[in-house]
Amino acid sequence: MNSPNDVIVGPDGALYFTDPTLDLVKGERQEIPFQGVYRLGVKSGVNSGIEKSDKGNLRLLTKDLTQPNGLAFSPDGKRFYVDDSEQRNIRVYDVGADGNLTNGHIFAQEPGAERDGVPDGIKVDRDGNLFVTGPKGIWIWDPQGHHLGTIEMPEQPANLAWGDKDRGTLYITATTSMYRLRTKTLGFVP
Repeated sequence: MNSPNDVIVGPDGALYFTDPTLDLVKGERQEIPFQGVYRLGVKSGVNSGIEKSDKGNLRLLTKDLTQPNGLAFSPDGKRFYVDDSEQRNIRVYDVGADGNLTNGHIFAQEPGAERDGVPDGIKVDRDGNLFVTGPKGIWIWDPQGHHLGTIEMPEQPANLAWGDKDRGTLYITATTSMYRLRTKTLGFVP
């Protein structure tokens, strides 16, 4: 691996993660010639619906991103989002029953100046809207890829998570601080 970054549990119980080179320190070498998105099959669960041969197996799902970072599933598990920090965009894929990704294309762009921040962490609300850290704040996208607005932050956010009992609060990590933001929507937490 290069430097595994974000990880989530998929609707099938498997672990999905990105492997960019973003966290390699000076002098460390890239171990493989691409940056990928992977799926690690579940190891247990008699009635999980996962074939025995898949349990514990690591599978490359895509290597068509230059610096894959944050990732999330739509609430119905049929769409898979991955942002590319270098290209400053978010890609979306259809998810097959076997966990394979197809029909990948650019879902949205988050342009900005060099030091404005890049797409990083992704979370989804119950309506399927995406909350993506990006230049100067948290960009909100509807499920069709329309930019609904940006929550401007006092410092550059890196990641976020839904919290509290009702999942109505975003907890946001930033350059030097952590923030708590109550929202009018409720987060989707599988």
